[in-house]
Amino acid sequence: MADIHYFPRYSQKENMVTNNTLLLFNRLYQHHTHRFKQFINLILEDSDLELDTTVKFSQQVKATGSIPDAVVEQESFKIVIETKLYGQQNLPQLMGHLTSFSDEDKQILLWINTDPISQMYREEIEKEINIYNRAHKTSIQFAFTTFKEIGKKFKEVLNPYEVEMIDLINDFEAFCYDANLIPHHESLMRSLLTSKTLERNFKYNLYYAPRTRNYRLHKYIGLYGAKAIRGIGEISCIIDADFNQDTQELDIINTLQGHLTPQQKQNIIDVIKEVLETEGQDLGGGDQRFFLVKQFIPCEFKKITKGAPQGTRYFDLTQFIENFTDEMSIEEIAQQLNQATWN
Repeated sequence: MADIHYFPRYSQKENMVTNNTLLLFNRLYQHHTHRFKQFINLILEDSDLELDTTVKFSQQVKATGSIPDAVVEQESFKIVIETKLYGQQNLPQLMGHLTSFSDEDKQILLWINTDPISQMYREEIEKEINIYNRAHKTSIQFAFTTFKEIGKKFKEVLNPYEVEMIDLINDFEAFCYDANLIPHHESLMRSLLTSKTLERNFKYNLYYAPRTRNYRLHKYIGLYGAKAIRGIGEISCIIDADFNQDTQELDIINTLQGHLTPQQKQNIIDVIKEVLETEGQDLGGGDQRFFLVKQFIPCEFKKITKGAPQGTRYFDLTQFIENFTDEMSIEEIAQQLNQATWN
Protein backbone atom coordinates (compact mmCIF):
# COMPACT_ATOMS: atom_id res chain seq x y z
CA MET A 1 0.00 0.00 0.00
CA ALA A 2 1.33 3.46 -0.87
CA ASP A 3 2.10 5.85 1.97
CA ILE A 4 -0.48 8.52 2.71
CA HIS A 5 1.06 11.99 2.63
CA TYR A 6 -0.06 15.14 4.42
CA PHE A 7 1.53 17.25 1.68
CA PRO A 8 0.89 16.72 -2.06
CA ARG A 9 3.86 15.92 -4.32
CA TYR A 10 2.33 16.17 -7.77
CA SER A 11 4.33 19.23 -8.75
CA GLN A 12 7.37 21.29 -7.78
CA LYS A 13 5.87 24.65 -8.68
CA GLU A 14 6.46 27.54 -6.32
CA ASN A 15 2.78 28.04 -5.44
CA MET A 16 2.49 24.41 -4.31
CA VAL A 17 5.55 24.78 -2.10
CA THR A 18 4.04 27.93 -0.59
CA ASN A 19 0.70 26.17 -0.04
CA ASN A 20 2.38 23.25 1.73
CA THR A 21 4.41 25.58 3.93
CA LEU A 22 1.31 27.56 4.91
CA LEU A 23 -0.52 24.30 5.57
CA LEU A 24 2.24 23.30 7.97
CA PHE A 25 2.02 26.64 9.79
CA ASN A 26 -1.78 26.46 9.95
CA ARG A 27 -1.84 22.90 11.27
CA LEU A 28 0.47 23.87 14.13
CA TYR A 29 -1.63 26.95 14.93
CA GLN A 30 -4.82 24.86 14.99
CA HIS A 31 -3.07 22.25 17.13
CA HIS A 32 -1.69 24.60 19.77
CA THR A 33 -1.50 28.39 19.62
CA HIS A 34 1.34 28.56 22.16
CA ARG A 35 3.38 26.03 20.15
CA PHE A 36 2.83 28.21 17.08
CA LYS A 37 4.05 31.30 18.94
CA GLN A 38 7.19 29.41 20.03
CA PHE A 39 7.78 28.15 16.50
CA ILE A 40 7.33 31.47 14.68
CA ASN A 41 9.63 33.21 17.16
CA LEU A 42 12.30 30.55 16.68
CA ILE A 43 12.06 31.23 12.93
CA LEU A 44 12.38 34.99 13.53
CA GLU A 45 15.15 34.59 16.11
CA ASP A 46 17.96 34.40 13.53
CA SER A 47 16.80 37.79 12.23
CA ASP A 48 16.74 39.29 15.75
CA LEU A 49 12.94 39.71 15.62
CA GLU A 50 10.16 38.65 17.96
CA LEU A 51 6.40 38.48 17.58
CA ASP A 52 3.90 38.87 20.42
CA THR A 53 0.75 36.87 19.68
CA THR A 54 -0.49 36.98 23.28
CA VAL A 55 -4.03 38.16 24.02
CA LYS A 56 -3.84 40.63 26.92
CA PHE A 57 -6.57 41.13 29.54
CA SER A 58 -6.61 44.41 31.49
CA GLN A 59 -8.91 46.11 34.00
CA GLN A 60 -9.52 49.82 34.61
CA VAL A 61 -7.28 51.01 31.79
CA LYS A 62 -7.62 54.76 31.41
CA ALA A 63 -8.65 55.95 27.95
CA THR A 64 -9.30 59.41 26.55
CA GLY A 65 -12.36 60.73 28.39
CA SER A 66 -13.29 57.50 30.20
CA ILE A 67 -12.07 54.42 32.08
CA PRO A 68 -13.56 51.20 30.65
CA ASP A 69 -14.17 48.26 32.98
CA ALA A 70 -11.89 45.92 31.00
CA VAL A 71 -9.90 45.63 27.80
CA VAL A 72 -9.02 42.53 25.76
CA GLU A 73 -6.39 43.33 23.15
CA GLN A 74 -3.74 41.78 20.92
CA GLU A 75 -0.88 43.31 18.97
CA SER A 76 -1.72 43.33 15.27
CA PHE A 77 0.83 41.80 12.94
CA LYS A 78 1.26 40.79 9.32
CA ILE A 79 3.85 38.42 7.89
CA VAL A 80 4.26 38.53 4.12
CA ILE A 81 6.02 35.41 2.85
CA GLU A 82 8.14 35.00 -0.27
CA THR A 83 9.28 31.44 -1.08
CA LYS A 84 12.07 30.62 -3.51
CA LEU A 85 12.87 27.10 -4.66
CA TYR A 86 16.42 27.23 -5.92
CA GLY A 87 18.18 30.17 -4.28
CA GLN A 88 17.01 32.79 -6.80
CA GLN A 89 17.49 36.47 -6.03
CA ASN A 90 14.86 38.86 -7.33
CA LEU A 91 15.07 42.15 -5.46
CA PRO A 92 12.43 44.07 -7.50
CA GLN A 93 9.89 41.28 -6.95
CA LEU A 94 10.64 41.19 -3.24
CA MET A 95 10.30 44.97 -2.91
CA GLY A 96 6.95 44.77 -4.70
CA HIS A 97 5.60 42.83 -1.71
CA LEU A 98 6.08 45.86 0.57
CA THR A 99 2.81 47.36 -0.65
CA SER A 100 1.02 44.42 1.04
CA PHE A 101 1.39 46.13 4.43
CA SER A 102 -0.87 48.85 5.80
CA ASP A 103 -0.99 49.95 9.47
CA GLU A 104 -0.15 46.77 11.40
CA ASP A 105 1.76 47.07 14.70
CA LYS A 106 4.32 44.51 13.51
CA GLN A 107 5.18 44.20 9.81
CA ILE A 108 7.52 41.39 8.72
CA LEU A 109 8.64 40.33 5.26
CA LEU A 110 9.70 36.67 5.57
CA TRP A 111 12.00 35.21 2.89
CA ILE A 112 12.09 31.39 2.73
CA ASN A 113 14.68 29.75 0.50
CA THR A 114 16.56 26.54 -0.08
CA ASP A 115 19.92 28.09 0.85
CA PRO A 116 20.85 30.52 3.64
CA ILE A 117 20.80 34.15 2.56
CA SER A 118 24.13 35.78 1.77
CA GLN A 119 25.13 38.77 3.85
CA MET A 120 25.45 40.90 0.70
CA TYR A 121 21.91 40.13 -0.52
CA ARG A 122 20.49 40.63 2.97
CA GLU A 123 22.10 44.06 3.18
CA GLU A 124 20.67 45.01 -0.23
CA ILE A 125 17.17 44.01 0.88
CA GLU A 126 17.39 45.82 4.21
CA LYS A 127 18.70 48.96 2.50
CA GLU A 128 15.73 49.02 0.11
CA ILE A 129 13.26 48.34 2.93
CA ASN A 130 14.69 51.23 4.95
CA ILE A 131 14.25 53.56 1.96
CA TYR A 132 10.64 52.36 1.55
CA ASN A 133 9.91 52.76 5.28
CA ARG A 134 11.11 56.37 5.30
CA ALA A 135 9.10 57.23 2.19
CA HIS A 136 5.86 55.53 3.31
CA LYS A 137 6.13 55.88 7.10
CA THR A 138 6.00 52.10 7.58
CA SER A 139 8.01 49.91 9.96
CA ILE A 140 8.60 46.80 7.84
CA GLN A 141 11.30 44.42 9.09
CA PHE A 142 13.03 41.67 7.15
CA ALA A 143 13.34 38.05 8.29
CA PHE A 144 14.80 35.02 6.55
CA THR A 145 14.94 31.26 6.95
CA THR A 146 15.31 28.03 4.99
CA PHE A 147 13.08 25.00 4.53
CA LYS A 148 15.60 22.99 6.53
CA GLU A 149 15.38 25.44 9.45
CA ILE A 150 11.58 25.32 9.35
CA GLY A 151 11.74 21.56 9.91
CA LYS A 152 14.34 21.89 12.65
CA LYS A 153 12.52 24.66 14.55
CA PHE A 154 9.15 22.93 14.19
CA LYS A 155 10.57 19.83 15.93
CA GLU A 156 12.05 21.93 18.73
CA VAL A 157 8.62 23.08 19.96
CA LEU A 158 7.03 19.62 19.99
CA ASN A 159 6.81 17.14 22.85
CA PRO A 160 7.46 13.41 22.22
CA TYR A 161 3.79 12.57 22.79
CA GLU A 162 2.56 14.90 20.01
CA VAL A 163 2.72 12.04 17.56
CA GLU A 164 0.50 13.50 14.85
CA MET A 165 2.53 16.71 14.70
CA ILE A 166 5.75 14.68 14.54
CA ASP A 167 4.33 12.67 11.63
CA LEU A 168 3.31 15.94 10.00
CA ILE A 169 6.78 17.51 10.14
CA ASN A 170 8.43 14.26 9.07
CA ASP A 171 6.27 14.23 5.96
CA PHE A 172 6.94 17.93 5.31
CA GLU A 173 10.70 17.26 5.47
CA ALA A 174 10.30 14.25 3.16
CA PHE A 175 8.38 16.48 0.73
CA CYS A 176 11.20 19.07 0.94
CA TYR A 177 13.83 16.44 0.15
CA ASP A 178 11.74 15.11 -2.77
CA ALA A 179 11.41 18.64 -4.16
CA ASN A 180 15.11 19.47 -3.55
CA LEU A 181 14.14 22.21 -1.11
CA ILE A 182 16.66 20.91 1.42
CA PRO A 183 19.94 20.93 -0.52
CA HIS A 184 22.11 17.85 -0.69
CA HIS A 185 25.23 19.98 -0.17
CA GLU A 186 24.68 19.49 3.56
CA SER A 187 26.45 16.13 3.25
CA LEU A 188 29.09 17.14 0.69
CA MET A 189 32.81 17.22 1.48
CA ARG A 190 35.14 18.89 -0.99
CA SER A 191 38.53 17.18 -1.10
CA LEU A 192 41.46 19.47 -1.90
CA LEU A 193 45.07 18.64 -2.76
CA THR A 194 47.10 20.13 0.09
CA SER A 195 50.30 18.10 0.25
CA LYS A 196 52.43 21.28 0.27
CA THR A 197 50.15 23.38 2.48
CA LEU A 198 48.70 20.76 4.84
CA GLU A 199 50.57 21.97 7.92
CA ARG A 200 49.59 25.57 7.17
CA ASN A 201 45.92 24.66 6.67
CA PHE A 202 45.86 22.99 10.08
CA LYS A 203 47.75 25.85 11.71
CA TYR A 204 45.36 28.58 10.54
CA ASN A 205 42.17 26.49 10.07
CA LEU A 206 41.57 27.79 6.56
CA TYR A 207 41.99 27.03 2.88
CA TYR A 208 42.59 29.65 0.19
CA ALA A 209 42.15 29.60 -3.58
CA PRO A 210 41.69 32.11 -6.43
CA ARG A 211 38.27 33.78 -6.48
CA THR A 212 37.86 32.73 -10.11
CA ARG A 213 37.96 29.01 -9.26
CA ASN A 214 34.51 27.46 -9.49
CA TYR A 215 33.15 25.03 -6.91
CA ARG A 216 29.90 23.35 -5.96
CA LEU A 217 28.09 24.29 -2.78
CA HIS A 218 29.48 22.13 0.04
CA LYS A 219 29.58 22.03 3.83
CA TYR A 220 32.88 20.32 4.59
CA ILE A 221 36.49 20.60 3.43
CA GLY A 222 38.79 17.59 3.31
CA LEU A 223 42.57 18.08 3.18
CA TYR A 224 44.25 15.48 0.96
CA GLY A 225 47.86 14.44 1.22
CA ALA A 226 49.89 11.22 1.00
CA LYS A 227 47.15 8.83 -0.17
CA ALA A 228 44.50 9.92 2.32
CA ILE A 229 42.30 12.78 3.41
CA ARG A 230 44.25 13.90 6.48
CA GLY A 231 41.87 16.46 7.94
CA ILE A 232 38.27 17.57 7.77
CA GLY A 233 36.58 20.80 8.82
CA GLU A 234 33.10 22.30 8.64
CA ILE A 235 33.01 25.61 6.78
CA SER A 236 31.98 28.48 9.05
CA CYS A 237 32.85 31.44 6.84
CA ILE A 238 33.77 32.19 3.22
CA ILE A 239 35.16 35.61 2.32
CA ASP A 240 37.08 37.49 -0.37
CA ALA A 241 39.63 39.79 1.20
CA ASP A 242 42.21 42.43 0.33
CA PHE A 243 45.21 43.06 2.62
CA ASN A 244 46.80 46.50 2.70
CA GLN A 245 50.53 46.05 3.29
CA ASP A 246 50.95 49.72 4.26
CA THR A 247 48.24 49.90 6.91
CA GLN A 248 48.37 46.18 7.79
CA GLU A 249 44.56 46.15 7.62
CA LEU A 250 42.38 43.44 6.11
CA ASP A 251 39.51 44.73 3.96
CA ILE A 252 36.57 42.40 3.38
CA ILE A 253 35.50 42.55 -0.27
CA ASN A 254 32.68 39.99 -0.11
CA THR A 255 31.21 37.81 2.62
CA LEU A 256 29.72 34.80 0.89
CA GLN A 257 28.88 32.77 3.99
CA GLY A 258 28.92 33.14 7.75
CA HIS A 259 30.53 35.79 9.92
CA LEU A 260 34.26 36.37 10.31
CA THR A 261 35.46 36.19 13.91
CA PRO A 262 38.36 38.36 15.16
CA GLN A 263 40.54 35.24 15.46
CA GLN A 264 39.72 34.14 11.91
CA LYS A 265 40.52 37.63 10.64
CA GLN A 266 43.91 37.47 12.37
CA ASN A 267 44.52 33.99 10.91
CA ILE A 268 44.00 35.37 7.40
CA ILE A 269 46.42 38.22 8.05
CA ASP A 270 48.99 35.82 9.49
CA VAL A 271 48.77 33.36 6.59
CA ILE A 272 49.07 36.18 4.04
CA LYS A 273 52.25 37.40 5.78
CA GLU A 274 53.68 33.89 6.10
CA VAL A 275 53.13 32.95 2.45
CA LEU A 276 54.60 36.25 1.25
CA GLU A 277 57.67 35.83 3.45
CA THR A 278 58.34 32.15 2.76
CA GLU A 279 57.19 31.79 -0.85
CA GLY A 280 57.02 35.31 -2.23
CA GLN A 281 53.36 34.85 -3.19
CA ASP A 282 50.99 37.72 -2.42
CA LEU A 283 47.63 36.37 -1.20
CA GLY A 284 46.49 39.81 -0.12
CA GLY A 285 45.85 41.40 -3.49
CA GLY A 286 42.11 40.86 -3.37
CA ASP A 287 41.98 37.93 -5.79
CA GLN A 288 41.90 35.17 -3.15
CA ARG A 289 38.90 33.47 -1.54
CA PHE A 290 39.33 32.20 2.02
CA PHE A 291 37.36 29.21 3.33
CA LEU A 292 37.49 29.17 7.14
CA VAL A 293 36.61 26.37 9.53
CA LYS A 294 36.35 26.36 13.30
CA GLN A 295 38.98 23.63 13.40
CA PHE A 296 40.42 21.02 11.07
CA ILE A 297 40.22 17.65 12.80
CA PRO A 298 42.85 15.03 11.85
CA CYS A 299 41.61 11.87 10.19
CA GLU A 300 42.85 9.16 7.84
CA PHE A 301 40.29 8.57 5.10
CA LYS A 302 42.43 6.34 2.90
CA LYS A 303 42.52 6.12 -0.88
CA ILE A 304 43.06 2.44 -1.74
CA THR A 305 43.76 2.77 -5.47
CA LYS A 306 47.01 3.89 -7.08
CA GLY A 307 47.75 7.49 -7.99
CA ALA A 308 46.68 10.80 -6.57
CA PRO A 309 43.22 12.21 -7.38
CA GLN A 310 43.12 14.63 -10.27
CA GLY A 311 42.17 17.97 -8.73
CA THR A 312 39.09 18.58 -6.62
CA ARG A 313 36.73 15.76 -5.71
CA TYR A 314 33.40 15.79 -3.88
CA PHE A 315 32.31 13.08 -1.44
CA ASP A 316 28.74 12.53 -0.32
CA LEU A 317 29.37 11.52 3.29
CA THR A 318 26.11 9.58 3.43
CA GLN A 319 27.84 7.03 1.17
CA PHE A 320 30.72 6.48 3.63
CA ILE A 321 29.18 7.04 7.08
CA GLU A 322 26.28 4.90 8.24
CA ASN A 323 23.34 6.91 9.59
CA PHE A 324 25.03 10.18 8.70
CA THR A 325 23.26 13.37 9.72
CA ASP A 326 24.48 16.92 9.22
CA GLU A 327 24.14 17.46 12.96
CA MET A 328 27.02 15.07 13.69
CA SER A 329 30.04 16.77 15.23
CA ILE A 330 33.15 17.12 13.10
CA GLU A 331 34.95 14.84 15.58
CA GLU A 332 32.34 12.11 15.04
CA ILE A 333 32.65 12.44 11.26
CA ALA A 334 36.45 12.24 11.41
CA GLN A 335 36.26 9.14 13.59
CA GLN A 336 33.86 7.44 11.17
CA LEU A 337 36.02 8.31 8.16
CA ASN A 338 38.99 6.61 9.84
CA GLN A 339 37.12 3.34 9.31
CA ALA A 340 36.26 4.00 5.65
CA THR A 341 38.16 3.93 2.35
CA TRP A 342 37.67 5.27 -1.18
CA ASN A 343 38.91 4.61 -4.70
